[in-house]
Amino acid sequence: MKKNESNLLFYVSLVITAVFAIWGLVNPQSLTTNLWKWVYDFHGTFNWFTISLPLVFLGILLSLAFSKYGKIKLGSEDTKPEFSTFSWIAMLFTAGIGVGLVNFGVAEPMVHYLHSPKGLAGGYDQIEAGKNALSLALYNWGIPAWTIYAISGLVIGYFAYHRNASFLPGSPIEEGFRDKPWGKKLGLITNIMASSAAALTVSASIGLGVFQVKNGLEAILGTEFPGLTSSLIILAVLFVGYTIPAILPLGRGMKFLGDFNIVIAISLLAFTFVFGPTRFFMEMILSTLGKTIIDLVPIGTNTFLLQEKGWFNDWPLTTLIWWISWTPFTGVFIARISKGRTIKEFVLASISIPTLFLVIWFSVFGGFGLLNDIVGDQTISGYVLNNPNDVYLSFIMVLQALPIFKITGAIFVVLIFVFLSTSATSSAIALSMMTNNGSENAPKMRTIIWSVIMVVIASANVVTGTLNGVKAVAVFLGIPYLFFLILQISAFLREIRREFSGKEA
Repeated sequence: MKKNESNLLFYVSLVITAVFAIWGLVNPQSLTTNLWKWVYDFHGTFNWFTISLPLVFLGILLSLAFSKYGKIKLGSEDTKPEFSTFSWIAMLFTAGIGVGLVNFGVAEPMVHYLHSPKGLAGGYDQIEAGKNALSLALYNWGIPAWTIYAISGLVIGYFAYHRNASFLPGSPIEEGFRDKPWGKKLGLITNIMASSAAALTVSASIGLGVFQVKNGLEAILGTEFPGLTSSLIILAVLFVGYTIPAILPLGRGMKFLGDFNIVIAISLLAFTFVFGPTRFFMEMILSTLGKTIIDLVPIGTNTFLLQEKGWFNDWPLTTLIWWISWTPFTGVFIARISKGRTIKEFVLASISIPTLFLVIWFSVFGGFGLLNDIVGDQTISGYVLNNPNDVYLSFIMVLQALPIFKITGAIFVVLIFVFLSTSATSSAIALSMMTNNGSENAPKMRTIIWSVIMVVIASANVVTGTLNGVKAVAVFLGIPYLFFLILQISAFLREIRREFSGKEA
């Protein structure tokens, strides 16, 4: 990409981001109502397409991994991985999931348990509803989510390391369809859409995370922090926390955050596992692992025909589109950290390892919430039922039911802070790369600019309470990007067959 095209991408992305942000500030009701209406119209027509797409992507990835193409490295044959497997998975995992792991670790299974057609609302007994709830949560967060991330990262990485293309979401389209008159123009449009979606999506997560940190501090200290001052202070600390690692070399900043994040998450998970109902957790993990695999195709082909679609639209369909809206920057970032990995290693590790961790995470934290409803005092399910727009405190309620909450609560706050920092850091790095010719190393000044833009949007949303509007923007932008992603994959399959046809990979 030429310099003038790079500047065009940067400025047009800024304008689009600003338009949606200002719309959300000036008339948040209009933004939220209109965008969600358009999203639900899409769901109503293409629900069959959205819910089954991860299965198609998974089939493509597994076919590649176990074919002659599986031996192809992202890089030359003698290229060595830049990061250890632990650090690679840690960075990949924390960039791809982020604070949602805490926000929804208890809340989402409880919502499915209470409201889904395969939960209590569908007439299932508590035991079956609980098992189904975890299976549904893992469809949203497990193999399908990581399949979407993996295929995006693989496609961008292949063109970057085999075609010397820029680290841009539009590069596969531009390079793969260079014989078409529309290839270059459509690649630029893809990059603009990707940059705007990435900035707005992560800004929504940052704003949501501020409230989680605030809830955690209030629960630990036993006092409330009314007003905006405390929220803005938290946001300012977050800004420093994700900007400094973003401008450090990747091997120092993001690598440290990723490693540190995983260590904290595993520590909190291990504590809950040991001091909670351990035998129940073991049974739940095994049951959930089995259902995650067995239910993959049934859930991925179930449109709940002739049933009320409210839950289906709000959770499985919207969540999958939400992951699509994250792929512009996660795909670029995953490609950047995966140099030297073979396609087989990349596919199998990037899907199976995060999914296995999430099976354990949801079985422990979500399982605790379900157990509290089935044989406990039902405080967690009661809270989720009575607070449908603020279900995130349910994670803290699990920790409050266990010993030494003052300590685990503090770890919880640190975990949210670092998760947010890793997501925002990876996003700032990817946005900087994307709007600077797709360079392999993000320039510091442009990284800082995007860091500032994200915190400004997040602060505006914290002040006005328009997070739902920004979430609507992210999902809305994810819909057209879904079709760009399909074009990227088509270009990749076209090129890899052309390059390696008739010879050993």
